[in-house]
Amino acid sequence: MSTINDVQAQKYAEAESKRFNTEMKEMRATNNRAYETEAKSKEAEIKRMRDDYETKIANLKNEQEQKLVEIRDRQSKSVEEENVRLQQEVENLKRSHQDQVAEIKVSQQNEIKDMVDSHKKTLENAKQKFIKEKSKFEA
Repeated sequence: MSTINDVQAQKYAEAESKRFNTEMKEMRATNNRAYETEAKSKEAEIKRMRDDYETKIANLKNEQEQKLVEIRDRQSKSVEEENVRLQQEVENLKRSHQDQVAEIKVSQQNEIKDMVDSHKKTLENAKQKFIKEKSKFEA
């Protein structure tokens, strides 16, 4: 009987071994499919995160470029306005200077005229005195 039991035990062991091997193959296949599925989903998530990150970086660069363009435009306008204001100030200073020069010329001409008139009067007075004194000596 022992041979029958041995054969039965051997058949049982073989059946158990086959069942175990089949179960292991199924578990491996299931685990491989689960691993593949999880790996694919995580790779897709990583790709999506990279794409989001690159999109955010591109958007930030665009925003910074726009801000830089706006700042440059404002600065250009400010410089242009300042140049216009400076040009107006220079023109006003030139006009003011020309007015002052003209005023000084008029003042100096009046002074020269007054001096000439005063000199003529002095000469006329001296001439009158000379004629008076001369007529005293002649008479």
